[in-house]
Order: sequence, then structure tokens, then C-alpha cells
Amino acid sequence: MDREKGLKEPFIAREGLRIIVPSLVLTAVLVIGGFFYLAIFVFCFALFCLYFFRNPRRYSNADTNSLLSPADGKIVDISEVNEQEFFGYKVNRIAIFMSPADVHVNRAPCPGRIKSMKRVDGKFAMAFGKNAEIKNEKNYILIENGGERVLVVQIAGFLARRIIPYVKVDQRVDRGQAVGMIAFGSRVDIYFHKEYEPVVSLHSRVKAGNTILARKKEVQ
Repeated sequence: MDREKGLKEPFIAREGLRIIVPSLVLTAVLVIGGFFYLAIFVFCFALFCLYFFRNPRRYSNADTNSLLSPADGKIVDISEVNEQEFFGYKVNRIAIFMSPADVHVNRAPCPGRIKSMKRVDGKFAMAFGKNAEIKNEKNYILIENGGERVLVVQIAGFLARRIIPYVKVDQRVDRGQAVGMIAFGSRVDIYFHKEYEPVVSLHSRVKAGNTILARKKEVQ
């Protein structure tokens, strides 16, 4: 995403403001009322939310033949899977686990149009666990650009009970644009055509809208 558009994004995710502002107001009321210890507790909670809901500016000079990470976190799986619902054939998948300490705003790995979105109810097992992408609650965001498809899947975790999309079907998005967030520890998977080759390794750390995950293979 270019700098001009990036500057329009708030430094704090919108969901966080709904918690932080009332917490700060309550802190002031408690101080005035003489409840200092309780005020300190509420103020510390507000500081934690300020940190958790942070939305740092992200820019990348990546070329159009690359895909950016949709999430901050650690790569827990790189594999080929048979994805039938949105692709109908084998594709590459990279899974990224977000700990509570990571930024939880998710970003578009490429420019394009939101072709479809689908929310699926499920469990809230550990997001890094086996088959979490099958068992857990999730939200599918399919991005289409010039005939190419990239699928971003927001997966709820044990602590993460809220998946919040920022986009709608038919909306156009820029590379690196915020497309949603997941509250607390969770996971984001990205599915893409095999003509793109992963350039990251298992357990490496990545940043949404900044780290290049895959590049298009050169035509021989």
C-alpha cells in the first residue's frame, strides 16, 4: 500500500477505541472518586488494549509478481493442499500463527477485487493445533485479480472469539490494505496458485503488508 493511503489508516484499530476510550474515562472517574488502586488497574488494562489494538503503518516496494504476508506472526505450515471449494485443484498454503503479542490487523497480500466472503461457525481450539483450519470458526476472503485468485482465511483460536472483516464483496483492495482483524491469539492461512513459489521457511517471522511470502515462478 502506498504511503498516502497508509496515512489514512488509524494508528489504533477501530475495535480497540471502543474499549480504550471508556477505560480511560473510567480511570479518570475512579481517580476523582479516590479509588486509586482500582484506577491503576483500569489504566493498565487500557494500556494493554492500546498495545494489542495497535495498527502500525506498513509499506512495501514489492513488485507485482509477489504476494505479501496477510498477518504478523510465525509460519507454522507450508504445504500443498487440495482446495476444492474456491480453487478446485491443488494449491500452495502458508499458515501464520499470531500470538497475543503480535499485531492482529490482517492485510491484503495482493491488489484485486473481493470475489466472495464466507463465514463458517466452529470450535475455538488452539489455532496452532492440528486441523485448526478445519475445526475452528473461520472467515474466508477470496481476492481475484486478473484471473488469479488468492484466498485469505481468518481462523479463530482459543482466546480469539471475534473475527472482524473490514471489507465487502465486490470491494476493490490495494496490496497491504487492512481487510480485517482477529482479537487475541489466532491464525491466518493464505492459499495461492502453484505458479507462485514460497520464499519463506517454516518457523520464520513475518509482518503483514511487508514480508514477501511468495514470488511468481519465472517462465523458462
